[in-house]
Amino acid sequence: MGLAGRRFIFFAVAVLGCSAGLTLIGPASADVVPSETAPAATPRPDDGSSAKRRVIHVEARLRVGEELDLGAAGRSVGDQFVFSGNLMSTEGREERPVGRIGGFCVITDLERNAGQCASTAVLPEGQITVQGEQAGIPVPVTVVNAVTGGTGEFRRAHGQVMQRVLTPATWQLTFELSDVRPHRPEDGRGPNGTPTPVRPSLPGK
Repeated sequence: MGLAGRRFIFFAVAVLGCSAGLTLIGPASADVVPSETAPAATPRPDDGSSAKRRVIHVEARLRVGEELDLGAAGRSVGDQFVFSGNLMSTEGREERPVGRIGGFCVITDLERNAGQCASTAVLPEGQITVQGEQAGIPVPVTVVNAVTGGTGEFRRAHGQVMQRVLTPATWQLTFELSDVRPHRPEDGRGPNGTPTPVRPSLPGK
């Protein structure tokens, strides 16, 4: 089921506070700027590495948007919208993919046109998870949702993401992250936050 002409697509657009136009830091980064609201002194984490703040800008381009009519026929509480797409950097002369995003939204309040959404932005440095309520359907406005965690360099990150709808299938996102740490090989985890594989030992070895 495509995105065009879908009344319910606006729900997905409003609810995805967790994805969109990311600019990465490092080799795959494009537009990273220091947070203007960052305090003068950044607290040091308990592992001895330097915690820092980061702002990441990206655009999410939806490729999939499927509406699931659950329960009563027609739009009702419990209906879901499942989406996925690419994260793009628009810096420079040419756009380039820098990651992907996916998630789902569940309608919780028909009177307020509101629902709960959860999504994950997947970047070369790790994943960022987002969750929160979106309202104002079918005409979504700028919304801010919570960053609930992540993996890799974002494994202890917290903060928020601001989403602005450009078109029903294009979202502009600004991630404001705190307590972000660079990956350290000695912590036993890979860049995506998964444990580093360990060669099994045989009995008697």
